[in-house]
Amino acid sequence: MKKIFLFLFCSAVFNVFAYMQESPDKYWDIDLLNIKPEYREAPFEDSKFDGLQSLLITGFGPAKDDKTVKLPSPNPLSKKVRAEFFALMGFPSTPAPEGGYPAVVLIHGGGGTAYPQYAKYWISKGYAVIAVDWYNQRSTVNPNPTETNVKRIPLDGGKRQDHVSNVANIILAHTVLRSQKNVNPEKTAFVGLSWGSWYGAMVAAIDNRFKGGVEIYCGDVKDTKEFINGRFHHAVKIPLYWVVSTNDQNMTVSSITKAFKKCPTTYNRSVVINLPHSHSGFYFDSCQRMVSHFVNGTANLPKLSDIKVKNGIASAEILDKGKGIQKAVLCYTDSKEKYHKRKWQQLAAEIKGNTVSAKIPDGAHSYYLSVFDGNGRFRDLCGSTDVVVLSIAEKK
Repeated sequence: MKKIFLFLFCSAVFNVFAYMQESPDKYWDIDLLNIKPEYREAPFEDSKFDGLQSLLITGFGPAKDDKTVKLPSPNPLSKKVRAEFFALMGFPSTPAPEGGYPAVVLIHGGGGTAYPQYAKYWISKGYAVIAVDWYNQRSTVNPNPTETNVKRIPLDGGKRQDHVSNVANIILAHTVLRSQKNVNPEKTAFVGLSWGSWYGAMVAAIDNRFKGGVEIYCGDVKDTKEFINGRFHHAVKIPLYWVVSTNDQNMTVSSITKAFKKCPTTYNRSVVINLPHSHSGFYFDSCQRMVSHFVNGTANLPKLSDIKVKNGIASAEILDKGKGIQKAVLCYTDSKEKYHKRKWQQLAAEIKGNTVSAKIPDGAHSYYLSVFDGNGRFRDLCGSTDVVVLSIAEKK
């Protein structure tokens, strides 16, 4: 009886492990996605934005009889059908540098669209930009666009969410952007926000043409059988930077730390107390710093090693001082509230040589170290360790 139980237990563990580590080749053909797709100017007058090109790009979508879209194992790209998707593309007004503009692919979050204001913001920073709508809809003109008042109109087939097609279309948008004569194809990065960071992590496991990717808020590893659960993190091919919050309702500090560890190319991370969650994350100073670092070789954010704990002292090695460390802190919580409602506190940490350390307060059940080389509007110009989460904190 014990042997049967052990066999069943081991089989269950193996099945979960297998589910959590699939090859992206099972779903996507990268050679196909490297080929520049056909695209045209979008014919809709209400989707024409000053300073931007409105495009319909021939990508992929689900067949009408595809009932696997919401299943843990959806149909692969080979069973999808050709379908157009909407994107906004634009370029700086300044002359292109030698070799072409560096470029950014913007991947919006849940409930979002291809936002003209965020595309224009990144253009103002010197980047060629393409912003994709992955809901099979198009954004329309509003004189004063906000996160919520940009009207969305569904394209043929209606609004939908097909993960396999969406990831493929994001990669195709990258192919389109790289093909532009005034773009440097060797200097591209993506910025994925919220749901877009989960997609970003999947893109990073398929498309190694990016120099780096920025993950805002999410992209964590979930102990579920859903398709979006981190099953491709082990296959990520490009450097990834995360900027996340201690109090995000969409993930926990434990699940995001699993992502940091499971991704073999985790490059840097900023864990920020009470970072606000909205598409304003596209404005984060930390994201601009890291995109510039990836594509232009400018200063990294400060960077710390994994945290070490010994005799009640948390410590980490300083791997990169960024522009010069101005502050070091230990961030912790002893709160028993629900995970996203916990109050986090910080205390000064000590720097000796290339080591930062601090005594862990009594009662702290989750904690990490951060070092800052500036403030930023969102207090996000820092590098952090992974987060230590004791078992008491797992009770949400």
